[in-house]
Amino acid sequence: MELSKMKSNLKMNNLYFSSCSVERACKVENGECKADLQRNITKTAEHEYDVELKLSVQKVDLSVSIIAKAHFEYEAEMYEMEDEIINTNTTAIMFPFIRSQVTLLTTQPGMTPIVLQPINTTKFE
Repeated sequence: MELSKMKSNLKMNNLYFSSCSVERACKVENGECKADLQRNITKTAEHEYDVELKLSVQKVDLSVSIIAKAHFEYEAEMYEMEDEIINTNTTAIMFPFIRSQVTLLTTQPGMTPIVLQPINTTKFE
């Protein structure tokens, strides 16, 4: 199917990382980490939203913190699904960028990079 016929009603503008930090011990061991994702959605105008995702990854010897922000516009013929789409799809669009940033930040000498698993954004509470 032609891509122009599959245009999304949701448009992301200006994704950026307002904060990225890594704190680590001298030696970082392989092992499980605990990750927590928080979301804040602010309606800025009719059908426009600012979305902030805060990710925290914790291990005994490593701490990663990332804040990503983006502005979204929703334009459709019918708006009855707007809230559900904003709550689900904004996170789905932004999270791959956060996953990539975590891997980039943890690709350092003396440690194995952290590669977060994809998430099912419909389960986000």
